[in-house]
Formats: sequence, structure tokens, C-alpha cells
Amino acid sequence: MSLTPNARRRQAFLFGRQTALRSTNDAIDQLQAELHAEREQHAFDVAELEKQIATLLRDLMQARYELARRNMIDARFAGAPSPSAMMH
Repeated sequence: MSLTPNARRRQAFLFGRQTALRSTNDAIDQLQAELHAEREQHAFDVAELEKQIATLLRDLMQARYELARRNMIDARFAGAPSPSAMMH
């Protein structure tokens, strides 16, 4: 049984359409996989940055504590008489 020219064109059109759909689906699957990988990488990067921020905040708080401690000690000794004056 031979196909008419219209039937051959229709068959070729359907074949082309199926091939294009498969190709599009493959591209979409690949893009979704890339998006998923990029989201995972972004989440990891954010977590690492949050760790760095926490470390920096801890260091800042330690520095502020040390400065406050020094200021308190300086304030105590600011009003005290000089040791050399006490010797004379």
C-alpha cells in the first residue's frame, strides 16, 4: 500500500513534531537539572557566608568586650592618686 503525497507530508510533519517535542523535553530536563544544581550551590554558599558572618560578629563582640574592659580599668585608675605621689 503506497501513501499519497498528502499522507507522506502529514507523516513527515508528525515525525518532525515528535522529534522537536523530544528535543524540547530533553532541553527542559537538562535546564531543570542545572537549576537544581545551582540552587544547591547557592544554598551552600549562603550557609558558608552565614558562618563567616557569625565568626566576624563573634570577633567583633570579643573586641568590644575587651575595649569595654580596658575602659573600665582605665576609669578606675584615672581617679586614683599616682603611685609616685604616694611614695613621697
